[in-house]
Amino acid sequence: MDIPKGMLSSLQELVGSHGVQPVLSRAPGRIEVLGNHTDYNGGVVLAATIDRFVWALGILSDEVRIHSIDYDDTFSFSPQDIPKFKVTSWTEYAKGIYWALNRRKHNPSGMTAVVKGDVPQGSGLSSSAAFEVALTNLVSELNSLNLPPKAAAMIAFEAERVYCMVSCGVMDQFTSQLGQPNSLIGINCQNLQVRHVNIHDDIKFVVVDSMISRAAGDALNQRRHECQQALRILNEAGWNIGTLSDIDSSRIDDLDDVLEEKLSQRVEHVVRENLRVRKGIEAIQHNDLEEFGSIMFRSHISSRNLYEVSHPNLDMLVDMATRHEGVLGARMTGAGFGGAILCMVKSKNVTNFVSYIQKRYESETGKAAFVLECDIPGGVQLQKM
Repeated sequence: MDIPKGMLSSLQELVGSHGVQPVLSRAPGRIEVLGNHTDYNGGVVLAATIDRFVWALGILSDEVRIHSIDYDDTFSFSPQDIPKFKVTSWTEYAKGIYWALNRRKHNPSGMTAVVKGDVPQGSGLSSSAAFEVALTNLVSELNSLNLPPKAAAMIAFEAERVYCMVSCGVMDQFTSQLGQPNSLIGINCQNLQVRHVNIHDDIKFVVVDSMISRAAGDALNQRRHECQQALRILNEAGWNIGTLSDIDSSRIDDLDDVLEEKLSQRVEHVVRENLRVRKGIEAIQHNDLEEFGSIMFRSHISSRNLYEVSHPNLDMLVDMATRHEGVLGARMTGAGFGGAILCMVKSKNVTNFVSYIQKRYESETGKAAFVLECDIPGGVQLQKM
């Protein structure tokens, strides 16, 4: 496992000559392949790791002291006395990890660490989850906690969802932790069961970033609130469901009898998106790539029309992608309101597609789209240096 240039020297600057072998943790970002906004509704998702990472290199120490090479910023705190959450930032995510570990009575010692990442931020590729998973596994290794993979993913999730109060589901952390090379990962976000589905060499996933930064935290929280509101109303009407994902698709037509139009649309998206994930897994397993691509397109339309989390530039990119002969499917990926789309492209057409989409998008918007051809490396890795 390669270590980014400057990490070892940065750690040495923090701790001096220590004679202790540091541990390197590397966690990947992820692409959401199918399952838009289903994870926090108890549904199923299909995702994959990408070959963009967050690295964390550290040794044990009394206090927690972490230096970010990317931000050129250092902060410290006591591992036993976690300050209250202030505002969402990389420093708060780190505090959240120790908070979650202490909450589960692991009570780890401090560490001195340096972190660095190349996961694009604000693009829906889960740079925050990669950071959380990298740090969680580093702390676990340094303290010999021997956390099982799912337990480590849950610590990383609780750092963001509970401590930092970000409206996220478990998909991001579970994918970064549990992903496997050259495979998609299917996650049931209600019972946390995981399955891996091999993908084929003749396709490649390509991320196209609109360069529209997501600035819609309130809107995302509103979507979650709407889903909770719909769940409450349906149960008051006698539906007796634990999550929106418990609703059978045969009852979609009954939603309008109970819910106002907006809430009905939100629920319909969740129910149908869960179906799309399951059908997508079947299509990949049977090498029916055209069907899988069609499911991707339908997912985008639902996210745009029913869940209303797309953006005009994302819609433009998907429309452009559909016009290229090498593209089998395209959809927005991540939370929405900006960020990126994900395209499934025939491997032989990738180079031509990248040139095409960059030229078309810049011609229409004046913005240079960032394009990432994704290899799928698998989940978090640890190595003594």
